[in-house]
Amino acid sequence: MAARRRRDNVVVVVLAVLAILGGGRAILGFFSTPPKGPSDDSTTVLVGHAQLAGSFARDFVAAYLGATAGQHDQLSRYLGDDQQLTLPATGQLVIDPSVAYIARDLSTGSLDIWAVTVSVRLAATNQGAAAATTSPSVTDRQYYRVAVSESGGLLRALSPPAVVQPPGQGADLALGYSMSCPTDSPVATVSSGFLTAFLTGTGDITRYVTPNSAIAALNPAPFTGVDTLSVKSDDSSCGRSSASARVQAMINPKGAAGAVPTLAYALTMIRNAGEWQVQTIDPVPLLRQPLAVVAGPGAPVPAAGTSSATATTTSSPTAQIPPATQN
Repeated sequence: MAARRRRDNVVVVVLAVLAILGGGRAILGFFSTPPKGPSDDSTTVLVGHAQLAGSFARDFVAAYLGATAGQHDQLSRYLGDDQQLTLPATGQLVIDPSVAYIARDLSTGSLDIWAVTVSVRLAATNQGAAAATTSPSVTDRQYYRVAVSESGGLLRALSPPAVVQPPGQGADLALGYSMSCPTDSPVATVSSGFLTAFLTGTGDITRYVTPNSAIAALNPAPFTGVDTLSVKSDDSSCGRSSASARVQAMINPKGAAGAVPTLAYALTMIRNAGEWQVQTIDPVPLLRQPLAVVAGPGAPVPAAGTSSATATTTSSPTAQIPPATQN
């Protein structure tokens, strides 16, 4: 009985402290389960609404920039008639409009407000598609932001588009491949043979991949030949004494019409029964840990009197990116 009274007293003290700190809501929260996160169904619906708002904004920007004086009625399906618009005598030809970015700015009940950024290329005059696409007057990409309301699949632009800045240049991150491997090293030999079989269909690709990799040669083969430019690895022995390695192979493929730009493949390789094989083609190259910036925003500034060329040819300075913290 004494033990039970002590336990009851402890519960009473805890409830009293919670009441002082947060009131009744804290007491209820102490006993209630945390709210459930978004379900797969709600996420799918949200993504669908975002795509719907994005396609609407893309079509609106193309129609708006191409409209001419006297065509206000053609914009009424996108924008309210109460907007005071001045349209030019000659519309612009919009080439390759695409949604660059979309974000939900407000959500209340069944109404969502989306901010959509659309990128376009413009021709100086509306000469027709065939002439404009080859004309030197075609501009670089321009970016327009549109506010779109969506409710139950019904969409409306809240105002005319606004020209905004294009996406800025990001930072160059340091890769984790520390060793340049000679062409006769195990990982260089296998990666070169693998990419030749993978991209040209020449040779037996099963020799170069692990049995469970599910990697098959591309069909039809996109290239007729592959020249290996360089192979780098995180393994200092380049496969001579290790059991696994992360590799980046830079190649110069050759197509039916001639050479094509350099391609890079990030590979995870293992030694299997004494032979090196490719386990995966990695979607992202190996990054140095902790993450470090070598150029761009966040990179270290060269000391006074040191030219950028000198800084480039010497050891590459890096600025570490601090690990993410939870607020």
